[in-house]
Amino acid sequence: MEVKILIGINPGATLPVTVTKSCALNCPHCNSHYLKGMVYIDDIEKYIPRFKSFLISGGMLPDGRIPYENHLGKLKKLKVEYGLTYNFHIGFPPKKPVELIDVADVISFDFFGDSEILRKIYGIVREPEEIINTVTDLGIHTVPHITFGIFCGRITHEYKAVDILSKYFDKLVVNVFIPTSGTAFENCQPPDTDNVVEFLMYAKSKIKNVVTGCMMPRGEYRKNLQEKIENLIDGIVKPVNKEQVKFYGCCSFYLKKSNEEGV
Repeated sequence: MEVKILIGINPGATLPVTVTKSCALNCPHCNSHYLKGMVYIDDIEKYIPRFKSFLISGGMLPDGRIPYENHLGKLKKLKVEYGLTYNFHIGFPPKKPVELIDVADVISFDFFGDSEILRKIYGIVREPEEIINTVTDLGIHTVPHITFGIFCGRITHEYKAVDILSKYFDKLVVNVFIPTSGTAFENCQPPDTDNVVEFLMYAKSKIKNVVTGCMMPRGEYRKNLQEKIENLIDGIVKPVNKEQVKFYGCCSFYLKKSNEEGV
């Protein structure tokens, strides 16, 4: 297995923006909690003097779509006028999001290797192949994400997800389940760090570029996990050791840059 120097990634240069103020799904791991930390799309202009890259996301509709449509004209205009870059988190759209072709620099999507686990988490019926089909052949750099232990901290679909993704992608972001207050899973435990390490090693054996994402339990858990994966993967978001930081921005932008540079 090829081992690279671990790159620290500081996502603070990319501002998370939501196109909704709520989410229709009320999922057991999130329950709209993470929307609260995002800037609403109507206020994006206020932040352009400080930011040139943005994560565009939002709450999902019952069919899995994130309703970007009414905001794309504005985002295109700002992109051209200020030289902005966008990473669109697309949810689980039932059709290819072709409307993003001339505005998105990167597409990020969550992937499930088991349709039943997806249904239990999101209430959406979608086969793994259907998720893959919505993101391929768009001509946009696309980055899959897996949240390890998303089903109350248990290992369910994750290894199968890697097996499927390895047929289509050479990069992967791995997040780790966080028990979140106010959700159905708030009393669950995050997966054991040794299990996370084992999974990351498996993912790295199948996929060229693997990084851990911004969703990861804090404190001693994060410190302990980061120490264990020091020489196993390619990059880590929010490293405990700040001296490791070599890239500023969303990890999906880092993976796009690495791909363009042939790293």
